[in-house]
Amino acid sequence: MTSVLNHISELLTGMCASDDVPMVGCWYGACQETKLDRWNYFVFNRVRTATASNNIDRETYYQVHVIHEDYIPEGYIDTVIKTLEKTPGPKLKKTSDDITYDYTFKGNSNMVVEIATITFVHPQKRSC
Repeated sequence: MTSVLNHISELLTGMCASDDVPMVGCWYGACQETKLDRWNYFVFNRVRTATASNNIDRETYYQVHVIHEDYIPEGYIDTVIKTLEKTPGPKLKKTSDDITYDYTFKGNSNMVVEIATITFVHPQKRSC
């Protein structure tokens, strides 16, 4: 069985090869590259594990950050969500949390970088 972290990594890495929105890579926790020509990449992380509403099972929450110079192309966030929700493997579902957007500058330049954060949940059946 594929781990959820490996599953997310494989899916996002696969999306990097797209000609529609080329991304340079995918990292867990933080981007570890110090010299990127383009700041178009993914970072993902675990947020928390909580008891499910049935008080028996657990749910682990993950965030996917889409980082893109200037702006994230319209419709791309939906593509990321569909890819993570519809691809066979560990089940991931976007939460009802809003998709948040943050902005920063690329290094010492005036290039704006947009960061979208999408939260997903993975249900886990507790084994006895």
